[in-house]
Amino acid sequence: QGDGYKPTWPGMEQFQGPIVHPQEWPDDLDYHGKQVVVIGSGATAATIIPAMAPDVGHITMLQRSPTYFRAGRNVNELAEILREVDTPEEWVHEIVRRRMIFESAKFARRAFTEPEVVKQELLDGVRSRLKPEYQDIVDVDFNPKYLPWRQRLAFVPDGDLFEAINNGQASAVTDEIESFTPTGIALKSGRHLDADIIISATGFTLSVLGDIEFT
Repeated sequence: QGDGYKPTWPGMEQFQGPIVHPQEWPDDLDYHGKQVVVIGSGATAATIIPAMAPDVGHITMLQRSPTYFRAGRNVNELAEILREVDTPEEWVHEIVRRRMIFESAKFARRAFTEPEVVKQELLDGVRSRLKPEYQDIVDVDFNPKYLPWRQRLAFVPDGDLFEAINNGQASAVTDEIESFTPTGIALKSGRHLDADIIISATGFTLSVLGDIEFT
């Protein structure tokens, strides 16, 4: 079990709204119509943003550096085919598991044998999900400085994060935090992000193996 990792930034005590960590989400958080900033761009941010986007005034993903995203259908087509022909469920599980391990290993190998090709495929995948007016953000906000699989990739089911951007409900900002302010976050570029709520999607502190001693 891990606790939420909560970095500290200058001026946090000034901010007049709630600062929320996803692992300690308050039951009474009302974000309808609010301006929300999510700090982070990993799997947690990519899950929270499209889920909140229809109900907020606007939601911004504030990232220090971009993450690689892969979008795809939120179903497993092989599992659907196997179930359609009444394959026993334990067979479905094992076959799908083996296929996913095989495909993941193949993709990981390609990320090291032809990294630039894989990088371009990932960026083209993001471009294909965004409307023409949002194409310019790909090179800035979805183009990591590192090569694929040097850090974890995030999966976007049905491209919902990109749909939120296309609909004008969400946006991405690549910058660093100068300090919190009473009404949001001041960035090192000089820009200010207005916020009613700030969400710190900054990971968690992991207790490896439950602190079991091992040799």
